[in-house]
Parts: sequence; structure tokens; C-alpha cells
Amino acid sequence: MSYTPGPGSRVPVPRSRARLERRRAAQRRGFAAFLGVLAIVIAALAWASAGGDEERAGGTRGSGASTGASGGTTGSGATGGTGTTGSGSEIVPGQTPIEHVVFIVKENRTFNNYFATYPGAEGATEGGTIRCDEGGCDDGPVVQLTEGSDVYPHDLTHCFRCGLVAINDGKMNGFNRMNGVIPSSSEKADLYGADMTGYSYLDRGDVPNYWAYADRFVLADRFFTSMYGPTLPEHLYAVAAQSNFIVDNKGNAESPGSYCDDDSEYATRFRPADVRKYEEDILELERRITENGANTYDLGDFWGRIRLCFDIEVLPDQLEEEGISWKYYANENAWMNVLQMIEHVRYGPMWQKVQPPEMFVQDVRSGDMPQVSWVIPPESYNEHPGEGKSTCAGENWTVHQVNTIMQSEYWRSTVIVVVWDDFGGFYDPVVPPRFDVMGLGPRTPALIISPYTIRGDNPGGGAVDHTVYEFSSVLAFIERLFGLEPMTERDANADPLSGALGFDNPRFKKLILPLRDECPYGTSLAHFRGSWPYLRTIGSPFD
Repeated sequence: MSYTPGPGSRVPVPRSRARLERRRAAQRRGFAAFLGVLAIVIAALAWASAGGDEERAGGTRGSGASTGASGGTTGSGATGGTGTTGSGSEIVPGQTPIEHVVFIVKENRTFNNYFATYPGAEGATEGGTIRCDEGGCDDGPVVQLTEGSDVYPHDLTHCFRCGLVAINDGKMNGFNRMNGVIPSSSEKADLYGADMTGYSYLDRGDVPNYWAYADRFVLADRFFTSMYGPTLPEHLYAVAAQSNFIVDNKGNAESPGSYCDDDSEYATRFRPADVRKYEEDILELERRITENGANTYDLGDFWGRIRLCFDIEVLPDQLEEEGISWKYYANENAWMNVLQMIEHVRYGPMWQKVQPPEMFVQDVRSGDMPQVSWVIPPESYNEHPGEGKSTCAGENWTVHQVNTIMQSEYWRSTVIVVVWDDFGGFYDPVVPPRFDVMGLGPRTPALIISPYTIRGDNPGGGAVDHTVYEFSSVLAFIERLFGLEPMTERDANADPLSGALGFDNPRFKKLILPLRDECPYGTSLAHFRGSWPYLRTIGSPFD
């Protein structure tokens, strides 16, 4: 199978005998490891039978240890508290107890917005600001972050350029003026951060179940978004390890249908030839985005546009070819449903495996959970700020998905990864590594949930993992797990969750969490079913 590569990608490796021989060689090298793993699994099963299989918890409230930061701190290593960096078990295809991966992608938060004060993780309760005019930006005062709210008053911009300004060449102080040097009307100033809504954070009492997962499993505090923003291209990284150089959401939201189903939809992207020729110039403009009044406009000179129905390789292509079951659970015509813009998926038989998100729970309960699942929540539960959306309700939705897996036959063979797709305009103090002209962008909250997560000093025996990850890391893990080929340089080089998982001492006890009853909606399982009339209508349909 072969596709014309998107910009920034390489031609997919041909599905040839050479590939088969590589996989067989890896399996031969892993045979000795298999015998050891088999013995460990047998011992673990005996331990679990003696020790019980379920643990119930109810979101303990309280505050974690607070840390402060007035400027950016590097994202390249471990700092603060106890934790791990790349110390997990090696993944040998076909020789680990993991058989299923569930990748849940929510919306628009930074790590600091949810876990600023989590003990052992790097966070901040203060942050720097900038002052700008059309001639450039200067450093502003350091301010105290405020207590966040369950329902935020409005959305915050999270565009590609906004992410560059927020990072501000590593100063991490541009979240209050994400338009940078570009003038903004007073009506739009708050969307760019002027009212300081983004300089806020939630605590254990605000997201108790997310903190409970962190207590027991792995909280990754160096998991960065794959690019500077926003939603559409970030979700492409979650299936393709690239965005086809797209840097923006679609420009038209008025027509019915979406992506391949609407021929009027285009988005901005870097022109591939320009990136190949002028990559260093582009990187320098990105680094100096706030320095003067010209750099923002000069960066735009490298941008063109693309019709949002194209072909690049996506990981489901290899899963399909190798007979590995998969589904992409996302609503049709949702902005987050990026497989709807991949032409060979939308107009081929693979489209049957793109299904509404409420089908995931049904598939798990009926014994039909795929080996690989992407789960994109319905709009009312994606935690996108603004327009009445509740963080509490979104957390309940996540708990429902995780509880369902834990109460099923699949728990003992599953890794669940929960992330948020972009920074959403919220403050974060940790400087992202620079991989290429696309990113990395600010940190996302990231929870890795499995019987095989490493142990540490978190309150429930979990750990804070300081290893650098991005969305391509989850794809790299899937590729290693099933013996697949990387699609781009991103997943080829990404760390495959090496600091989060270990197979020597599994813990099969289930952490069944209750739904919170104080949320404005989403307090009943009936609210998560496809028949609930508000499943997609709380907030903007374009979130």
C-alpha cells in the first residue's frame, strides 16, 4: 500500500518481505524475554487471585504541595519531587501482556490548569506576562494565578501563532496577550487572554477523580502537545504523527457537512517547499515572534492553504492491513473527527470503523472492544472552556469510560492514555522542546492508566513520569506493541511511553470511581447515551 506523502512526512515503508523479516527477527530476539514475561504473568495472576480485584474510591479532596514559577522552566528533564524518566520495561512485539490500547483525546487544557499543585509534578501558582504594541513586546509583571472555575466564562484563543506568543522563546509569559503585536479590538482582547482567565488552575477538590487516577497510576508531567495549536491539526498528530503542515482550523463553519463532505472547507498550512528550503528562517521567526512588528507577518508569508480532503498515511492503515482490530470513536462532522478529512478513509470501507463515541461503552460491554481505540468525546463532555461546558461533567464522562473498561474482561490487558488536544490558552510554565517548525506546544495533562503502570510515591502508589512525550508517543507505543512501522520522523523518534509502564509487578485491583453528583449535568449514566438530547449541544458545536 502506498500513499503520496504529506509535507513533512516520509514515504511509508513498503509492506514487503523485508518488513516481515524484521518483525520475525525481533520476535526471535525477544523469545528469551517472552519466557521471563510468561513467568511474571503467571505469578501476577496467582497474586491477584489471592488479593482481590476491586478497589473503590471516592475522589479525596484536598490540596497538593504548591510550587511557584515566575518564568519558563525547561521541559527536557526531571525536576521536583519523586518520579521517573524512561525507566519502564522494553516492548517486544507479541511478548508483552498488553493487548489493547485506548487513546482518549479531550480538549483545550494545559497540565498546569489541572495539576499545578500536584505533589512531585512541576507546576506553578504564578506566571509572567507581556506588554505589547505594534512594534513588539516586553516582559510584564509576574502575577499570581487564581482559582479556576468548573464552567469557564469564555473560550480562549489557542491558534498556532497564539501558542508561539504564549511560549515567547521559552519565557512562557505571553498567555495574557496571545495576539502579540497584532492589534485586537476590545471585544476580542479577552479571548486573547487580557482578562487573565488563562492564568488560573484547578486543584484536587475541583478535579478529584483525575487526581485519584494520578494518585494510583501515572501522571506524565512532560507530555507536550505535538504542535503550537489548534484542535484540527493536533488531532491529526494523534492518528498520523503529522498534520500535513496544517496550522489552523478550517476557515468555513457555515456549510453543512465537514471536511471531505464540504468542498468549501480549507485550512492554512505551511507550503512544503518553503519549509524544505527555508526551515531555519522559519524557526528563527517563530523564536522571535514577539520581538518586533514584522516577524508575525513574515511568518505568514510561508503559509498557503489546503482543501480539507486529502490523503496521508494514518495509523489505522497499518492496523487494517495487519488484521489488528481498531475503531475511531468520534461524531460525524465534529471538528475533532479528522479521519473525515482523510480521503481514502472517508470514501472507503474503513469509514465503517468510524463510529459515534457512545458506541465505545457498548462495544466494551458486549465483548467487542478493538485492540486499538481512539475515543473522542461528544462536544458536551470534551471540557472545552466556555459556553456552559462543565469540567466536572467532562470528568464524569471520562470516569464512565474508564470504569467500563475496569469492570470488563479487558482491564488486565489494557493501557488507557488520557490527554487534552491543545493548550487552550491556559498558562503553563514548562518550556516545550523544539522539534521542528510545528512544535512542540505547551504541556497537556496526561494520565496513563493500566495494571502495568510503574509504582512510585504518589498517594495511591502511582508515579509522576518526567519523560518527554507528545501525541506521537502513543502512536509509537502502538507501533512497538504490534510490530508496525513508523509513519513519520515524529513517531520514529518519539519515546513510546517508556517511563510509564513496567511488566514486573502488575496491580490488577480496579479503581472504580463514583460519578460526582454536583455537576450541572452528566451526573447519570443516562446522560452519556446517544439518546440524551444534549449530548452535543452544550457549548459551541464547533468546539
